[in-house]
Amino acid sequence: MERSPPTWFGFTLTQKQAVSLFVLALFGVLICVFVFVMSFTSIYINYYYSSIDDYYYMDDSYTNMMIISQLPITIFFLVIFVICCYTLSKCRKIAKYYNQHSSYPQNRTQTYVPRTPQIRTPEVKPIYNEMLFCPNCGTKHGESHQYCINCGYELI
Repeated sequence: MERSPPTWFGFTLTQKQAVSLFVLALFGVLICVFVFVMSFTSIYINYYYSSIDDYYYMDDSYTNMMIISQLPITIFFLVIFVICCYTLSKCRKIAKYYNQHSSYPQNRTQTYVPRTPQIRTPEVKPIYNEMLFCPNCGTKHGESHQYCINCGYELI
């Protein structure tokens, strides 16, 4: 029984589309990680400066305000991160599906030998030197002639 290929959000993808989407999702994961690091760096810097500098006073309300102001962006990129991770896993399944249903051997001990095209050579007609007269016009010719001297008929 032939299984249908796995889908990505209901779309059936080809192997080439799955590879392109995999690269795009990988790039999306990297961007999300970068945004997460940058958004939490400012909070970390405030905690760091408050711990080493006696004159730097950080109020808890200020920290709460920073966290709340960054919350929508963090939630948005968290959703994008989850979608990218889902896409990475689905694209991997799609690639595995096409690898199992391809013409390449699954066993690594086997080698894939592509079919070689058959070379067609034109059929060579042998030269018969037995004719002394042209069958078309009846002109006499030598044994080494391939065409009639009078009418051009092929004597082979």
